[in-house]
Amino acid sequence: MRFCYDCEDFPCRGLKTLDKRYRTFYHMSMIENLEYIRDNGINKFLEREQEKWRCPECGGAICCHNGICFSCGLDKLRQKKHKYRWEE
Repeated sequence: MRFCYDCEDFPCRGLKTLDKRYRTFYHMSMIENLEYIRDNGINKFLEREQEKWRCPECGGAICCHNGICFSCGLDKLRQKKHKYRWEE
């Protein structure tokens, strides 16, 4: 088995729990990502994610855990009280 979607228990309870946490705090879904990979292939997924997480300001990588660019947003990250949460 290479990906969780290959398992007959997909999505299992553990993955559902992880997915709920990531949807709530990080604006992404593990289950949706795996379904996209299954339906479209890993290369299409990587292309989509590269575009999704590219900073519109500088082209750097945006962190999925807090929505801040690692290139141009480091000062903002240093000032945040809860470093690993998106701004609401």
